[in-house]
Amino acid sequence: EKQMLAISLLWGLAHSSGRMLPVIIDTPMGRLDSSHRQNFVSRYLPEASHQVIVLSTDTEINGELYKLLHEHVGQEYRLDYSDQSQSTIIKKGYFQSGDRMEGQS
Repeated sequence: EKQMLAISLLWGLAHSSGRMLPVIIDTPMGRLDSSHRQNFVSRYLPEASHQVIVLSTDTEINGELYKLLHEHVGQEYRLDYSDQSQSTIIKKGYFQSGDRMEGQS
């Protein structure tokens, strides 16, 4: 609830300022139920700003939520951490894109 309140306040401030500011949101849906997740993805994220960066886990945006959001996405990247090399590799695509998405709903 606090996170949604903070996002709402920032959205209101951005709209009232009239300035085009990018929005960065880190794991926004971790504590939302399914109906609020769907509203957040279909109503807020596409309209939040001209540039929205969402940092999510592999379970936050999947199946139907990914399908709702995908048409509004310009670029997708996945950060894969390797224990062996103790480094992070940046890969194009999202957790659910391609073959991995077809098996989920």
